[in-house]
Amino acid sequence: MSEQHDRGPAGTSLIETRTGEGRAVHRPNRRRLLRDGGLLLAAAGLGMPSLRPSWAAERSLKVSTYGGYFEESFNKFVYPAFTKATGIAVNSVSQPSGVQFLIQLAEANRAGLPPMDLCTTAQSERVRGDRNKIWKAFDTARIANLSNLPDFYVGKGDGGVYGVGAMAWYMTMIINPEELPTAPDSWQVFWDASHPNAWGVSSGGSSYLFEITAKTWFGGTEILSTKDGILQVIAKMAELKPQVKLWWESEGTMQTAFENGEVIGGTYFHDVAGVMAKAGTPVKSIFPKEGGVIDFGSWCQPSASTKVEEACEFINFMCSPEAQGLMARNVGCAPIITRDKTDLTDAEFAAVSSEVPPIVPAIETRLANLDFMTAEFTRMLTAS
Repeated sequence: MSEQHDRGPAGTSLIETRTGEGRAVHRPNRRRLLRDGGLLLAAAGLGMPSLRPSWAAERSLKVSTYGGYFEESFNKFVYPAFTKATGIAVNSVSQPSGVQFLIQLAEANRAGLPPMDLCTTAQSERVRGDRNKIWKAFDTARIANLSNLPDFYVGKGDGGVYGVGAMAWYMTMIINPEELPTAPDSWQVFWDASHPNAWGVSSGGSSYLFEITAKTWFGGTEILSTKDGILQVIAKMAELKPQVKLWWESEGTMQTAFENGEVIGGTYFHDVAGVMAKAGTPVKSIFPKEGGVIDFGSWCQPSASTKVEEACEFINFMCSPEAQGLMARNVGCAPIITRDKTDLTDAEFAAVSSEVPPIVPAIETRLANLDFMTAEFTRMLTAS
């Protein structure tokens, strides 16, 4: 739900190599596959909504998410539950992501023709959209369930609340338990020289590896707030090079390398690891003691949309324990409300989330220093 490999914080990563094997073959990643339909629609301008069935209620709302299986899951499990609860029909719209999406949406707002009434945005898109006045502020008095969300998931600007958490996901450590019978409990294992040429780690200036390294070795992500601090973190990353076999850019590349036994583990997405385990792959997803990296998408309303009441009703429903349970069980999303407010069993919660305090992406730093982070990461990785 972002602009980098599947769900990175912002920008575009540049490098994907297997150490000692030259450049890896680039493969489409899972999140990008999920939004293929949205990218095709974007080429023609912006996504057109699907036709509303003749039986649908008179009140309706156009809602966009990433395409493919992700959108199908919302259509099958989430939207019908919302319509049943409110009588408001949902017309589903696939969408792309990134800066180009915001440019197209700004033009649509100026024309008074928003392609959707609510869209799903990555954190960087949400912030950029607010700075460019693309979003409408919500009437929070109509969203009683907003109180279920920690402030972390609520985007606030000068005009008020303009973004509300939609769904969350984690990057964790995965291992092959047949290769590592004793599971590590810290990200520090990647720096352990006893595992040379063994790991697959996400690469590029947008990689969550910045946050992982900062939290593991420098006590938190505050060090990333300056260029000198970023360089200190990159210097620590350089110590990983003898242990990393694959610096991956797409989830598909990492998945293939892991399934083929090329790597014994690495950084990966918790939800996809669960799918792999169900399919029979020997994989264990670990939330290290420093925390997994949490990221999330937000609901935002284009400024030209007139469906104010309907949008608030939709967000109010999506912040409810019922909706959060539906998404956890059927879409693979981590709940964005606190555990005690859900009815998830221990197994259902563990399948998508953790009670270990998470590592939070340094979004403001990335918006300010992404080019610098990308260039310095590339310099580190290519240096002899």
